[in-house]
Amino acid sequence: MPISDNVINEAVARYVRERDRYLKLASRVADLCRTAVVEDNAIRAQVTSRTKTVRSFEGKLRRFARRSDKNFATVDDVFARIGDFAGVRIATYRPEDEARAAEAISELFCGADGGAIEVDLKDKLAPAVGQFYRATHCQVHLRESELLGNYENLRGASCEIQICSMMAHVWNEIEHDIGYKPEGEGPSDAERGLLETLGHLTRAGDAAITRLLAANVARMTVQTGDFVDVHDFVARLRPSFPDADLSVNAGPAFDAAMILGLSSVEKIDKATSEKAFQPDLAAAAIEAFNDYLEQAGRSELGLNSASADLVLIGILQVGAATIEETLSPSSGAKRPGRLYSLARAFKEYAPQVTEAPAVA
Repeated sequence: MPISDNVINEAVARYVRERDRYLKLASRVADLCRTAVVEDNAIRAQVTSRTKTVRSFEGKLRRFARRSDKNFATVDDVFARIGDFAGVRIATYRPEDEARAAEAISELFCGADGGAIEVDLKDKLAPAVGQFYRATHCQVHLRESELLGNYENLRGASCEIQICSMMAHVWNEIEHDIGYKPEGEGPSDAERGLLETLGHLTRAGDAAITRLLAANVARMTVQTGDFVDVHDFVARLRPSFPDADLSVNAGPAFDAAMILGLSSVEKIDKATSEKAFQPDLAAAAIEAFNDYLEQAGRSELGLNSASADLVLIGILQVGAATIEETLSPSSGAKRPGRLYSLARAFKEYAPQVTEAPAVA
């Protein structure tokens, strides 16, 4: 049964009243993706957010009203089954980073029932018929720990996160406007041909960007002196940990090093008495610290011995107290993050760690 005009009008009126709520949700989800997904895992990407306009929402419902497979009997049906009122996009430089972003999102958010989020990989590559769409769609809710204060009224609201490479985003957006939402009788043969040409160019662009970033990493690996950024940090430390993915959790490790003034490989090496670059020692230290966290009922802070946590554990051993003090809310820092919690827990675990190392 098609959507009635009455349901459409009531749904639009309700969305007008509730749109501010979705604006807040999209902004918060984007902020979390920017910090805990992109920055913490050294993923090169741009994060943007948007909330569906009232006009766009009404247009979508009226298009659905012409389709037999879109049955919304009530306004509640509309709001329960349309999941893109709030939307966030993570456009990665490399397509290879899409899966890593999706994995981080799965850990950061939850589903409607507090369980796993919905992840849908839409890879429709079929050049023979001019199809080049590729993106990962994640339907997420904020975890209970986020639903506090100003965000309490976001309980039950979901946000759609789309992950794709920047080049794929170009094709996806243009095809969406010309092919998915065509005016009149749809795209002409010329338009379809040009969309196909663009699709091949975007795939070639993905490959070129991947090779470019690989060349950039190779150059940074042999650099000396202070780190330029977190990507330089990862590139230069990677040879010391060949079996780990140092991009994972790189953000907290880099931030910890910067707080202590350990701005180069040489300074980290000196401050930690070379222990930071011994993977076996670092893995053993992580295992012992994780055992403590589990016994203390704080297993959610557990470190990952296949990530940049291998570097972080060595830094915590020489400066957890200073990191905690620097990031403490009493020092004027913003909302405490995971690094602050880790430093505080490590200081309790190893109280002899009381001050930062001297840095030449």
